[in-house]
Amino acid sequence: MKTPNCYNIVPTKNLWEIGLEFIKRVDEKLIEENIKLAFIIYKLCKIEGVSNNVIKKSVFLACFNDIGSLSAREGTLDKDIETYLFLKYFSPIKDYASMILVKKNDKRFASYYLDGMRFKIARDYTKYLIKFHDKDLAYKKIVDDKDNYNGIDVLALSRLVNKTDIFYEIDSMHYKTVIYKYISKMFFGVKERMNFIIMLSSLFEMYSLQTLSHSQVTAYIAYSLSKKMKLKKANRRKIYVAGLVHDLGKVSVPLKILEKPDKLTDQEYTKMKKHVTFTKEMLQGKMDFDIVEIAYRHHERIDGKGYPNKIKGENMTIDQKILQVADVISALSAKRSYKEAWSIKKTIQILDENVEQGKMEKEIVDCFKANQEKIMKESNKLMSDTEKIYLKINKEREVLAPKAN
Repeated sequence: MKTPNCYNIVPTKNLWEIGLEFIKRVDEKLIEENIKLAFIIYKLCKIEGVSNNVIKKSVFLACFNDIGSLSAREGTLDKDIETYLFLKYFSPIKDYASMILVKKNDKRFASYYLDGMRFKIARDYTKYLIKFHDKDLAYKKIVDDKDNYNGIDVLALSRLVNKTDIFYEIDSMHYKTVIYKYISKMFFGVKERMNFIIMLSSLFEMYSLQTLSHSQVTAYIAYSLSKKMKLKKANRRKIYVAGLVHDLGKVSVPLKILEKPDKLTDQEYTKMKKHVTFTKEMLQGKMDFDIVEIAYRHHERIDGKGYPNKIKGENMTIDQKILQVADVISALSAKRSYKEAWSIKKTIQILDENVEQGKMEKEIVDCFKANQEKIMKESNKLMSDTEKIYLKINKEREVLAPKAN
C-alpha cells in the first residue's frame, strides 16, 4: 500500500513536543520524571563516551519510558511490559525496546542486561532522587545494591555524582533546558521520521483499542480520495498527516466514554465532542496551520450543523471536506464497542443519505463510490495487518503474564 512520504512535513522537535504533550495529558507527573531520566542517561552516556546514535535512542527511550501506563489497565500487564510491547511494535527504536525490561528484577530478562544496564541504573537513580531529593542518599542506595548493576555503570554514576553539578542542574530545572535543546537538534532519518508520525497515531490506538487502526485507515482513505481528485501533492501530504493525528485529542476524553457500549448521554456526548478542540490544542504551533485545521474540522458538516463551530461548506477547504468523509467511512467500516462493522453497501447508503441531507460534498462521495473497491481492499488490508500486530502483542503478553511482577 503506497502512502506519501511525509517525513519532512513536521520537524523532529515538534513531533517530540506532540508526543510529550500526549503523555502529559494522561499524567503530567510522567513527563517530569521521564525528562529527568533522559537527562541522567544523557549525562551518563557523555561520561562513558558512547556514540551519538546510542545517546539519541537512549534519550528517546527515556522520554517514553512510561508510555505503557496508557494501556496498563484492568486485565493487562504492568506498565513496563506494556511500554516494551508498544515501543517494540510501534516506535522508531524497536531495537532498544527490550532495555525497558531491564528495570524488572526478573531472570527471564537477563539476556537484555548487557545493553540495558545503563538504563536500569539511570532509572533507579532518578527514582531515588525524586524520593529522597538528595543526590548522596540516592547514590548510596545504588552502591548498597551495586551487585544488581554493571560495575562500569556504577563507576560512571559515581563520577557523575561526585565530579559534576548534576544535582544543581536538576534542582534548578536546567535539566529541561539541556534535554529540550538536545531534542531540538536531534536528527531522524527518513524512515525514522515517518515511523515517529505513525507512532503518534498509534499512541491513541494503544490508549483505546476500540479505535484499532482508525487513524491510519482514515489517513489512507483521505489520501486516496485526494489523489483520485487530483489535488496537489502538498495537499495530499497534509491530508494524510491530518488523518493520522485527527483524533489525538481523545486522550483527554474519559475512557469510559470512549468505550461505552451503549448510546452516550447528552452530557457524555458533549464531553466527547471536545476531542477536536483538544486535538487542536495539542497540535497548534507544532504542525502546519493547514494540517491543524483539517484535523480540527473533521466533524464539521457543509450544512453548518457539525461541530465544534458549525462551519458551513463555503468556509471549508476541499482538504477539510475530504477528511470529514474519510473519517465517516473509516468509522462505519470498523467494529466498535457499540456496533459491528458495516458492509460497503450500507456504508454507501449512509454516505448518500448524508449528501441528500446536505452534510457532505457530493463530488467527494461520488469519487469514493467510483473507487470504493480498490480503496476498501487496501483499507481492509491495513486493518488486517494492524490486527495481526495486536495478535503478536497478545501472544507476548501471554508469555510474560504468568511471571510478570
